[in-house]
Amino acid sequence: MKVLLIAPYFKRVVANEMNREDFYPSVALLHLAAMLRANNYETVIVDLNNKVVHDQKEKYLEYSKKIIIDNLNVHKPDLVGINCLFSGNFPDVLKFARAIKSHSPNLKIAIGGIHPTTFPKEIVSNCDDIDYVAIGEGENTIVALAASIKAKNENLLSSIKSFAYKDKDGVVRVNREQNYINDLNSLPMPAWDLIDMEKFEMNLNYYYNPTDNLIGKFKAGIFSSRACPCNCNFCDMFLIMGKKHRKKSAKTVVDEIEFLHKSYAVNYFSFMDDNLTLNRAHIMNLCNEILRRKLRIILDTPNGLWINSIREEVVAKMAEAGFVKTCIAIEHGDDYIRNKVIGKALDRKKIFEVVALFKKYKFMLTGFFLMGFPEDTNETLKNNYDMINEPQLDKTGVNIAIPFPGTALYNQVVKDKLLIDDWNLDELWKTPLSLVQSKFVIKPYNMSVDDLYKWKAKFDSLRIKYWKTNPKPPNLGKEFNSDHIGRTV
Repeated sequence: MKVLLIAPYFKRVVANEMNREDFYPSVALLHLAAMLRANNYETVIVDLNNKVVHDQKEKYLEYSKKIIIDNLNVHKPDLVGINCLFSGNFPDVLKFARAIKSHSPNLKIAIGGIHPTTFPKEIVSNCDDIDYVAIGEGENTIVALAASIKAKNENLLSSIKSFAYKDKDGVVRVNREQNYINDLNSLPMPAWDLIDMEKFEMNLNYYYNPTDNLIGKFKAGIFSSRACPCNCNFCDMFLIMGKKHRKKSAKTVVDEIEFLHKSYAVNYFSFMDDNLTLNRAHIMNLCNEILRRKLRIILDTPNGLWINSIREEVVAKMAEAGFVKTCIAIEHGDDYIRNKVIGKALDRKKIFEVVALFKKYKFMLTGFFLMGFPEDTNETLKNNYDMINEPQLDKTGVNIAIPFPGTALYNQVVKDKLLIDDWNLDELWKTPLSLVQSKFVIKPYNMSVDDLYKWKAKFDSLRIKYWKTNPKPPNLGKEFNSDHIGRTV
């Protein structure tokens, strides 16, 4: 029994797209492959979000299809799993599925990720090339699916939790029973040996590095915890990971880091947790374990930290362990929008206190903001503008609020009929809404859409206005100088 796992190339829409140096091996596929292997299923990873595929430029899609077909010919898998992390990947995922079915009509295809989790019934009902959808966390689901296929017993499909499929009569079945892994330490170490690291080699020498540690030429994504219990009205990540914060032990996490550092010369690690600092004891234990092992590495946090969780002891320990760059989730500069609308429960004074702490310890600091909520007005966006200016962060990203299905924001927008243009809600599954798109989706109650675009232009002009930490901005910052609207890494 053999399983082929595929991660699509993620085409970012930014001005300096061709100078990207931000490729991570897919953490999702690494975990799935490890779980399958631990259950005696042979697994192959085809991670297409790498430098080699990127260099194909506009021919990336046909090149990706060729790589997939070549792997089908060589490995002859019994099951294919495709990661569709974001909605923006879905059109390419459909094309991959079609190419696979054209080559191997009887080969079963499963997909998972945020987009399939949001629309499992719609995808299974309408996409003949996709047989199964994994809902939420995929490790337990894919192992159960592999067991069904190995046994050639379709009756076993009905017992798979967090799963959608068509039964033998063509009826779509969706089992939403939760299937989360409570003990993350029970997971095997991600299957890094199945990745060709050379395809992820990058020039990171221009990255911000105030330490005397070598930065190396690889980046690795690490998860030390899953889920976030916060209730921000726009966030749909809970659909995948749930609300219960689950943690790996510091030893388990640092074992993986040390393995990559010593076996693959990985020096740069990004913690991809939804909320890394939520539990202070957890982040302190991680840092202390890194220090205890004397690992000379560089660390960052691409996702926004929960500002209320930050104390000086945490920032000091993170800096000591090798953290050099972080992001904070401010969300909005208007107190009413931030706290009453979004539900952030974040005091203005605390924001400035935490910014000062990270600056004290020489972190490169990015602030995440949103705009375009139904309650936004010219006044609230002026307050947002002022909040972006006042703390003088190195970088700021102001994204457009998107009403993703399953969120409180979506329910509000649908109820009050605030969607701009004529959206067919029954077809959202095939109309990807991107977090980084440049068009507004929501019509505010008390301001014009034209004014929204004017404010967006003002916010974009501030993106790197106060970038002082790194005197030589790398490629990841140069794109800010363009008029293009799009979020960067």
